[in-house]
Amino acid sequence: MTTHFQPPSKSLTPRDYQFIALVVIVFLAICAALLYANLTLKGGGDFYVHWVGARAFLFDKIDPYSGEVAARVQGLVYEGSAKAGDEPYILDTPFQILLLYFPFSIFSNPTVVRAVFTLLLELALFALAVLSLRLTDWESPRFFAILFVFLAVFNFYAFQAVFESSPVLILAFFYAAILTAYRAEADELVGALLSFSLYYWEVGAPFLILFFWRVYREKRSRIFAGFFMFALIMYFVAFLTYPDWVIPFLRATVNNLRADFGFNVHAVLVHLLPAQGKALGWILTIGLVIALGYEWSLAVSGDFRRFYWASCLSLAAAPLLGFRTEMEHLVVLVIPLALVFAVVHDRWRRIGNSLTFLLMLVIFVVPWLLYFLPFTRSYKFASELTFLFLPLSTLIGLYWIRWWAIRPPRLLSDLATHNP
Repeated sequence: MTTHFQPPSKSLTPRDYQFIALVVIVFLAICAALLYANLTLKGGGDFYVHWVGARAFLFDKIDPYSGEVAARVQGLVYEGSAKAGDEPYILDTPFQILLLYFPFSIFSNPTVVRAVFTLLLELALFALAVLSLRLTDWESPRFFAILFVFLAVFNFYAFQAVFESSPVLILAFFYAAILTAYRAEADELVGALLSFSLYYWEVGAPFLILFFWRVYREKRSRIFAGFFMFALIMYFVAFLTYPDWVIPFLRATVNNLRADFGFNVHAVLVHLLPAQGKALGWILTIGLVIALGYEWSLAVSGDFRRFYWASCLSLAAAPLLGFRTEMEHLVVLVIPLALVFAVVHDRWRRIGNSLTFLLMLVIFVVPWLLYFLPFTRSYKFASELTFLFLPLSTLIGLYWIRWWAIRPPRLLSDLATHNP
């Protein structure tokens, strides 16, 4: 029997036009909202420090790592000089990364250019949520997929990152893309993404160390080839554009490390628990270093499931190792949170829907409550609790699901829990 298939129509249907119109309207609404937010809200310093540095170098022939750039950014953000505890906005980004901001430096209106950059950050945040879900292989109900994307885009830490126009959102997307491309064996793409990820060490240093160690052990030379090719090109252009950038960059980095702003887990614990905080801080740091060393030794030669879990652990542990970091940097924990939710939902099938929804609700609501309901002793106290909440919760969640996350179901009892 011959079956005749009707060829697809080359013209758009009314429903197609309606969908396109809806997408355009939503996109324009987001653009208008971002422009309005940038007109009315302060902040955006994480973008301004790069934008001002790029414009100072290109148009004013000023060293982008100089104090003049920091003073200009403080004027934009604080309408004056930074006070004690404020971020000084000293540019400490490697010059090859600063080159990526040069196209934005063409625009002279800070409000408009920040709105454009913030739109790119929102797109990166959405892509981060989608890639984080894909990494889990979670065949979740559509409701939970939509709920997770909502959680990833509108959680407190993502709000802080968008408010500050922080490039950490793009960096988090790169981390998720690196893991996705690595699993797909797109080695050259992995190397290229790695070359763009070598900044904000307090966010991803443990993850990158583990990743390079595993690539070395596996002898995946195409990843190193892609990495060195793109890195050398970027460094060549950087030195060709500004040959003497290294010393000013290192000086700015040291000055930034000496500044009194951000969160350090040791200082936070000392403030929350004056008597035991110092000892608890060192116990936490040493314990995490030992845990990471043990998990890394297994992950560098294990299957992808174990390596993926160890990568999530590395991202979750980074804010608690004692490096000074910022609230918006915690947005990278969207990646391990997706794994926690996926395993909880699939492992406890009978109560998985309710348990997963409850976990998502807690992760979403608690930081916002601490932000809007300062019922604690002070705003600083509430901020420190908010900072500790997400990495500690993620660490607990990762070790809770560890057994099922790193092992495929083998026992009949395990297989039964995965069946409806």
